Order: sequence, then C-alpha cells, then structure tokens
Amino acid sequence: MPSVLILHGLSSHPVLTLGPLPTTLRQAGYQIAQPTLPGHGTRPEDLKGVRWQDWYRVALEAYRSLPSPKAVVGLSMGGLLAAKIAAEEAPQALVAMVPALGFVNKTAYLAPYLSWAIPIAKGTASVRDAERKAQSPNYPWMPTGAVAELVKLQREVDPLLPKIKAPALVLQARHDSTIPEASVRRYYQRLGSAHKQYKVYDSEHDLLLDSEADKVAADIRDWLQGILPV
Repeated sequence: MPSVLILHGLSSHPVLTLGPLPTTLRQAGYQIAQPTLPGHGTRPEDLKGVRWQDWYRVALEAYRSLPSPKAVVGLSMGGLLAAKIAAEEAPQALVAMVPALGFVNKTAYLAPYLSWAIPIAKGTASVRDAERKAQSPNYPWMPTGAVAELVKLQREVDPLLPKIKAPALVLQARHDSTIPEASVRRYYQRLGSAHKQYKVYDSEHDLLLDSEADKVAADIRDWLQGILPV
C-alpha cells in the first residue's frame, strides 16, 4: 500500500488545518501519517524555544516510519519541510501547497533580529470565506522567534530545491496574503524534478480550509494516483 506523509504549516492546527485531505487519501487507499510538529495543537506559547530542526526531526521520523512507496505532502512551512525530505530521502512524489519560501509582509524577514524586542507576531488572515474564517483553528498569534525559525528554514531549503528529482505538484492560492506568488513560483521553478505541475486556486493561504478545499484534496488525490497508484 502506498503511503503519504502530510505536514501542516506554522501555527496551523495539525489535524483541522488539513481539512478533507487525509480522509480523501485514506478513502483512495493510501496509508497516512500526519504528525503534530513541536509547539502545535496546544497553545501559541508552546512554540517558544522550538527550532526548525525540531520540526524537521519529527517530520523525518514520521516519514521513515511509513512503508514504501511513499509521497510527502506539505502546506506552507510543511512544504519546506517536505522539500528537505524530498532532497535527502528521495520519496516517489512531492506535493507542496503554498510553500513558505517568502513573505508578503517583508518585516517578517527581520524576525531573527527583532524577536527579543518584539516577542509576539500576529497571526495571518489565511481564509477568504467569511464563515470558514470564523472557524479557523489556527493560532491567533505566535512567538516572533517561531517566525525567525521559519526564516532560517527558508534559507536551509532554497539551495536544496534543485536536488529534488521526484515528480512534484505545487499549488498556489490566488488571494494569498501570507506567501507571495513570486515565492511559490520560485519554489516550483527551482525544483530539479523532470515531471512537475503547477496549479492555482481561488483561495486564501489555507487551501484546505477555504471554499475550494474539496477540489484541492481531490486534485492531490488524482495526481498522486497517477504517480503512486493504489
């Protein structure tokens, strides 16, 4: 049975933010792992002192626990962790949803230098649909140090992208107020994959929480079935 590792984003709820995707993939016959990355699923304070290496360690342990053949799927920060796994572990497929290779808010790049002076960073408006936005399970804020770790992770992952050879699917949100289109495009263009595809959805950053969540999940399933048939 093919397996899929699904990785959530920074400040995201490790289960609820993934919307219909885990169920959609299980129903298609895939074995799923969706680990809770350190500091998530509890309260924002628990992200304090967590390093990007801690997130990667948990993600890598979950990946290695899965049977082959396997794919890795990541949302936002999870898309960066997925890329690092893809560069170093050579899975059979990579899916990156709005990979967080850059920021719309340019001051976020200063987080490594300002976290001592500005300890709290406000959460982002990551859902466009008003009703769904009101039910967002994500942290409303996070320690600025967590953003600083994401900046470090960006710097770690960017030079690894050309080393990735697995077939890849990269998804962009047209109304993303967190990650700019140029950063998602850069991620896609730098991938070393011979077979790669780019798709755009009429959504905000959290593709699996917004109004096209079911379509996103179905498209990922259909693409994976072409690479890793059950």
